[in-house]
Amino acid sequence: MRIGIDTQSTLGRKTGIGQYTAKLLGALRRVAPEHKYLELSLGREVVMRTDRRLCWQQLALPRRSRAAHADLLHVTGFDAPRWKPCPVVFTVHDLIGALFPENLPPIARIYWSRWLPFTVRFADAVLADSECTRRDIVRLVNFPPERITVVPAGVDEVFRPQAKAEIEAFRELRGLPQDLILYVGTIEPRKGIDTLIDAFADVAMRHPHHLLIAGKRGWYWEPILRRIADRGMEGRIHFLDYVPESDLPALYASAAVFVFPSRYEGFGLPVLEAMACGTPVICSNAASLPEVAGQAAILVPPDQSWALAEAIEAVLTDKGLGDDLREKGLHRAAEFTWEKTAQATLEVYRKVIRETSGVTRSREGGR
Repeated sequence: MRIGIDTQSTLGRKTGIGQYTAKLLGALRRVAPEHKYLELSLGREVVMRTDRRLCWQQLALPRRSRAAHADLLHVTGFDAPRWKPCPVVFTVHDLIGALFPENLPPIARIYWSRWLPFTVRFADAVLADSECTRRDIVRLVNFPPERITVVPAGVDEVFRPQAKAEIEAFRELRGLPQDLILYVGTIEPRKGIDTLIDAFADVAMRHPHHLLIAGKRGWYWEPILRRIADRGMEGRIHFLDYVPESDLPALYASAAVFVFPSRYEGFGLPVLEAMACGTPVICSNAASLPEVAGQAAILVPPDQSWALAEAIEAVLTDKGLGDDLREKGLHRAAEFTWEKTAQATLEVYRKVIRETSGVTRSREGGR
């Protein structure tokens, strides 16, 4: 089988979809080397404004798939092509644009809230990262549920507990304080960072810890800076821009607790990455996060800063609770591997090829 995979997102600084694509591709090659995997991209990093994104997904990608004689095309994110030179499997990580359009600027709002959900209909099969995302697709797109398969992402083996010397070396290199509360993710309104700032301002009155917010700046991040100033936390809250994957394990392991107060996630991989590094996790009980975290994290309602502050306080003051969360987190993260993701994805590929082969032969016979 010749499988075309959209790898444009893996070029340059990889964010969520880029990491998903790269890890899935590597696992597919390990578990099923008998297939040919065709990496389809522009061959260089390109700043994907909305117009460029549409040109790539709708025009260039299907053309390159056809030129490569792909038997199947896997679009690992963004929008699915209307013209299909072969069967298309489409991964939908979330429908955040349709659920929170107010968090997007006008042009991007049209793309993420209307066009992307509309293109789900073009796919022969859809992969959803979580049951939560599957329900959203059925509800918002009216896509047949029997054509959606829930295939969770995996946790790379690089995420594991770190030796004390490695942690100290990383702290010194990055100039990090000893007592650290950590958030990793895009800095934008739906992530609940405003709630985290308010909770931390309460905790900071009783503990020496600093809050580190690591991740790229997304849309409408400026109010977060104003909120930090309003709470008088400029000296206790710090930012790190994009953190390469090679540094993430030591970063997670440096923290006393990892906090992820997002109002919505299609999956929430940082929760599992932190667990895999042996860091206690607190996250919101919104969207997919309860099914990802299971019983291995403290779950709090989104937007309730007092509840989040109580959870942080509990982890910082109760060693037994922290140790219990570490142990449960390590076991929970071990359940999610990229090999499992690849195997389940291959099953969808095979099913789509079986179901569409008769249609393809029929079309060719009528030419």
